[in-house]
Amino acid sequence: MCRLLGIMANKEVDLRFSLVEGPHTLMGMSEWNPDGWGLGWYEDGQPVVVKEPQKAGKSKEFVRRAAEARSLIFVAHVRKGTTGAKSMENCHPFQWDRWLFAHNGSVNREDLLGLLSEEHHAAIRGKTDSEVYFHWILQNIEREGDAVKGIKVALREVRNLQHSGLNFILSNGERLYGYREASRNYDYYSLYWLNRDPREPRPIRFESKEVRALLESKSLNNERAILVCSEKLTQEEWVEIPLRHLLVVSSDLETECVEMD
Repeated sequence: MCRLLGIMANKEVDLRFSLVEGPHTLMGMSEWNPDGWGLGWYEDGQPVVVKEPQKAGKSKEFVRRAAEARSLIFVAHVRKGTTGAKSMENCHPFQWDRWLFAHNGSVNREDLLGLLSEEHHAAIRGKTDSEVYFHWILQNIEREGDAVKGIKVALREVRNLQHSGLNFILSNGERLYGYREASRNYDYYSLYWLNRDPREPRPIRFESKEVRALLESKSLNNERAILVCSEKLTQEEWVEIPLRHLLVVSSDLETECVEMD
């Protein structure tokens, strides 16, 4: 099962993924998610994406980039592929213009590909359903001139196609979006969010029994941040995003949970 993580903070934060050997680290989890890793963030307003089609725990590039990256927004993904080979092009997050996107689930790729405009069809680089899903969402955002309206229109069509989970994290460098929907296995396709407030400081160490990853961010001890993740990473008061709801996080970290029926 692919796992999603998105962070938006009020000041630039740093991220470090602990890769100490053991069952409760990303290195341990890579045995169950061997098809790649990816990390996306923004530098001077422009998206940066680093990803590899290998186990994160075996990647020197992952260790180096995760330690160096600083941004207001992060989108991270660990892949267990369902459609598309193990390759660089098929790893998440995907990037187009200023947009970053990571997906958990599956949707009928060929049917959705047939709905893309010439521009977005030509932009596809890999063989995943997720990348096509990304461009379908972007195509509708462009048509509607509004992200929330565009996502809602895109989802109406996707629901008519065979799919499992439609969970995603999306960002344009100014806002962060987290969406949850599934046609089955609702607990499996979970998505939660957390408001970390510096007025309630505590050491931030995220340990996930599902992801087997330990995520640390020293800066988040002092800065406010909204986190969106496939599961609860700490004992704090995470809020479950209801099915068919879109969490919208604005640049001032105000949040809105919008029903997308």
